[in-house]
Parts: sequence; structure tokens; C-alpha cells
Amino acid sequence: MTKRILHQGEVELLFVKSKVYLHPTPSKKDNIAGFLSLSRPPNSTNLDIILAFTPESQLSKEEIKIYNEVDVEEVDLNLSAFKKHGKARGDRIVSKPSASILSSYAFTTTLSYIYSIQFRNPSHGYYYGSVVINTQDGEKLPIVFFHDDESPSTIKNQKLQNKQFDPFTDGELYWGALDLLSVLKSLVNIEKSTIEPSVYLINPQSDDLRNFAPFKKKQVKEEPPSAFQLPDVNKMFNTAKWKVLETVATFTAKTKNQVIDLIEENAPPQVKQLMVQPQVAKLGDEFDSARMYLAKWAQQVKEDAESSKYVTDDEIYERISRELNSNKLLTQEEISRTSRMKPVSVQEWEGFFDHTGRLSVTVKEVKDRIFHGGLEDEVRKEAWLFLLKVYPWDSSSDEREVLQKSYASRYDELKLKWVNDAERRNTEYFKDQKFKIEKDVNRTDRDLEIFKNVGGEVEEPDDEYDVANITNPHLCKLREILLTYNEYNTELGYVQGMNDVLSPLYVELQDEALSFWAFVNLMDRMNGNFDPELSGIKSQLTKLMKMTQLTLPNLYKHLIKCQSEGLYFFFRHILLQFKRELRWEQVLQLWEVIWTDYYTTDFQLFFALAVLSDNERIIIENISQPEEVLKYFNDLSGHLDVNKLLVRAEILYKLYDRMSYIVD
Repeated sequence: MTKRILHQGEVELLFVKSKVYLHPTPSKKDNIAGFLSLSRPPNSTNLDIILAFTPESQLSKEEIKIYNEVDVEEVDLNLSAFKKHGKARGDRIVSKPSASILSSYAFTTTLSYIYSIQFRNPSHGYYYGSVVINTQDGEKLPIVFFHDDESPSTIKNQKLQNKQFDPFTDGELYWGALDLLSVLKSLVNIEKSTIEPSVYLINPQSDDLRNFAPFKKKQVKEEPPSAFQLPDVNKMFNTAKWKVLETVATFTAKTKNQVIDLIEENAPPQVKQLMVQPQVAKLGDEFDSARMYLAKWAQQVKEDAESSKYVTDDEIYERISRELNSNKLLTQEEISRTSRMKPVSVQEWEGFFDHTGRLSVTVKEVKDRIFHGGLEDEVRKEAWLFLLKVYPWDSSSDEREVLQKSYASRYDELKLKWVNDAERRNTEYFKDQKFKIEKDVNRTDRDLEIFKNVGGEVEEPDDEYDVANITNPHLCKLREILLTYNEYNTELGYVQGMNDVLSPLYVELQDEALSFWAFVNLMDRMNGNFDPELSGIKSQLTKLMKMTQLTLPNLYKHLIKCQSEGLYFFFRHILLQFKRELRWEQVLQLWEVIWTDYYTTDFQLFFALAVLSDNERIIIENISQPEEVLKYFNDLSGHLDVNKLLVRAEILYKLYDRMSYIVD
């Protein structure tokens, strides 16, 4: 298989589905047969990939042969290899698909330009399944129909399904468009709409994700309902929800009169007013089912307005807001933006960058997503280097490659300074520091597979144990990094607890040099935590005291009675930023949220404040002695819910900010 660089005007076919048709008229003889394809142009990212419909009549015999061969081949994206070398498979290279003005039947669009795709399953009422592609500017491309009974790849896959006695994929009957959906999921971030399950959002923005969060539940409000206000219709037409409603274009047996009668009988007066708006009427004229979805949605708007002051309807957020009395100081929008989202996936992360590896969105947008959702584990190896300023946010892939080599070279130089200096290693200071490091490294996260000894056993050495005898290669690298840092930062050196801070960095990055420089930058953030005078910890606890006084005055008064107003029981929590209090995955999630500095460089204090707030009632009602306070908070280790606490912490930050402004 030969590979070569793509030239301008050429693409590499990644996916093809043959015997896909347009139905321009009700007559079968007017059907337009063609290929639905995904192809990659030169110097492109996944978002630059072209989705195209190309009529068979526009292709030469040679091109049709290539399209048909790719159709029945196993899909092999191998996108990382293409990204690195820029070469494409010669047997998949064709001319760039074009939208022919003459025929008006061909169309192309890039994945970045698609807002949503509706997958309409085959049915008895209308045999062929189809997809409706909706672009960012609201344009609907021609509806594409999958003639599965003619498509070689679909027939082949159906036979395979039948052999396995499994005609269903993810609970759905297999049909041709599911192959397209599967490939799209590997290329870009896709979320299923909760308004219409057949609609998938393509690379949705943060606000889209908030609107379609899958775990939202309707709330029942205890206060009397307020008068329903008709939404600002013009504003509503620009919302993500409206865009999805516009994509709903299913064929239905209902007549327009039946739909209108149903609305007239059941809708409240305000919804009836909404239905006569010109934009709504146009949508209803085109698609009966869209009119029904609109009626349901408008009814929901009314119920939300009557049943809750809050835009968010998830019970967790509503309860937290009620507990904190936040509705008196914060707007509905401010509260709604505290909702948690799914972690950033590999596809979504890659979608943030252009073909040179530079950010194509703002740093604030990236940090917003990380702050509100965290990262999937596969993304952390790269994203953490940005968050910890090892890589500049405005760098390209080539620049980061040069930087990485430079970091490795500089690290080797620093390491060799003590490795090659026998005199230095024989000093009492170095020997003492080395013993402390080895003793701590031997106890670092030994329950993790990566740090277990050969055979999986974990040894717990005591002071008499030969702590220098470290057999696990990854623990050896932790020791080397900490010894190098001890020599690099001569003013601070190694302090107990640094091993706990380094461990997650090394586990995620799996690179000694990059782990060292990430650790250096993290220590710069946390330097005061390990100051011999404990200045950083004292300063943070003082801030936390003021925050508690202002936002949780009843709890603070009770802590005074318990002789615990100094919050000393939070010393370890603040020192290691909850490393010992949370489960491993939760630590990673919390740390990357803190590193965004999205609201403040002290967000760990608002997380601590959230822990205090979450336990306020229990402490006030049940605890009265300082030793009881200390034991209570120590016993919380392993039992904290990070996502709930992050919601609470964000609301507390907004409350504190608003209250501080009022006080000032």
C-alpha cells in the first residue's frame, strides 16, 4: 500500500456509504443515486473533514471504483499517523468533492459547520431510513435516504450481524446510517439531544451541553407559583433548543388539522400566543411533528416558570441553592451555569486545535469546559501540560515538540549535577534528604498497580528497613525526580508531602522529564504550602476563616464554641489539596479544576468551604468538642462526592464574591 502527500484539490476517503439517494420528487424514477462520504483534505483537523453527497453521475468510472472499494473495506481511520506524517493511502485519494451548481444535487460541508444530524430509522410506514443534516446557520441540506437493500457494505454488515444472532446495535435495529454515526463518534464530540432522541449535536458548545444535560430532572417547587411570562420569542429563536426543534422533520400520519386541534384543546393561552408567531407557523407548516414538539416544549417552559425560580432543574443543584439561600443574591442564569458536564473527550479536545496544533478557540472557553466537566483520562497527558504552563496555550504542535526536547535536555543536565558529583552526594545534607525521599517514595500510592512490586505485592517499610532498596522502576523515577528537585530548588529542597503531589503527575504523564517540569510549576503554585514557616498554609486558613464568617456565619459561631474557629483540622486538606481525602480519580478531577484558575487561584479554599457547608447541620447539631471536630473531618476521607461539592463550591464562590462587593 503506497502513501503520498495530498495535493490541493485532493482528499483521502475515510468512509463511504454507497447507494445513498436523494428523493427530489415523490416519483421513484427521479431518485438520485450517489455516495455519502467523509474525506480528509490536506493540512486538516478532524473538524475540517468533509461530509459530502456525490451523485454517481458526477464521477468517472475510476472514481466510482475507488468509492465502491472504500465502501466495503473495514474503516481504518489511523488519524494519528496521518496527522504526524501528512501522508494518505494512494488507493483512497480522489478529487475533492464539490457541490455542483449545474446539477444542484451534490453537496458538501465540513464537520465544524454541522450543528446537528437527525437519524430517522427505517419504518414500515416509510421503508428507507434517512438523515437530516442541519448546519450552524440553520440551513438544511437535502435529506439523504439509505437504500440498505442495495448497499454492499450494509448488506455485508447485516449478514455479519445475523451470523452473530445479534441484529441490534445499542438496542437499535441495524441500518446503514449507524455506520456513519459510529465513524463520526470517533472523529468529533457527539451528544444525543434530550429534546428529540433521534437528533445528535455535533461538537456542541458549553451552553449546548448545559441545555441538553442528560441527568436533568423536573423539580417540584414548594413556594407558590409565580405568574407565567411569555418568553422573549425573538431571543428564544436563537437558543440551542430552538435549533434542535428545527431539525425535527419526521413524516407523520397526522394531518395539520389534527395537530392544530390538539394544541387548541390542551395548550395554555400563552402557548397559543406563541404558536401564531410567524417563525413558529412556518415551522409548523413544513413539519407537523415539529409543531407538536414545540407545543410540548412551550408547555414545559410554562411549568418551569410556575414550579421553580431556577433555570436549572436538577434536584442536586436546586437543593444546594435552597440550602445556601443563593436565589436572594444570584440570578437564575448564574445558578444554572454551575451545572456539571461530561468530561472533555479526546475528540472534543482535538477539536479545540487547528491543523498546526494551535488553539482555534479561546483559552477561556477551554478552561470553562475543563472547570465544569474535567477531562477524560486519555486527555490528561497533554492537557495537564497546558494547565501547568509547561506548554504555552498559544504554541503549535511543532513548537511543543521542540520544547519537549529542550525540557528533556535541561532535566538531564540538572540530574547529572548530583549524579556525577560524588562529593555532593557524600554531604550529610544530601544523605539526609535522600533518606527522607526514599522513605516517603516507598510509601507513595502503593495501592496503584503502577507502583506495586513485581508480583503485585506491596511492602510497607519501617524506619529500619533498607529504604534505598527500591525495585519498582516507576518508584525509582519518583526518587530521581525528587532528588533532582531537591538540588534544583536549593532554598526549599525536599519537604515531606511532595511525593504525594508528584505521584499523580507522573502517573498521568509517564515521562520523567515532563513530570519534573510539571512538578516544578505546580510547586511554584503551592510553594507556600511547604514553606518551613508554614506561611502559605496559615495565609490560606486565614482566608478560609473570613470566607466562613461571611457565607456560613452560624457554622462559624458554632466552631468558636468548639474552639475550632482556626480551622486547624483542615491543615492536611489544604496542604495536599485533598489528595488524602479523595479517591484517586476524584483527586485528578479536582486538581485539574483548580489548575484552570477559572474564577480564582484559590478555588481549593472554596472547595474546602463547600465541605464545611455540606456538613454544617451535622456539626452544629452533634459536635461540641475540638477533638470531635478533628475526628469528624478526618473520617470524611473517601466519602466525599466531588461533583456535588464542586457545584456547591462554585455557588459559594459567586455568593462570596457578591457579598464581598455588597460589604465593600
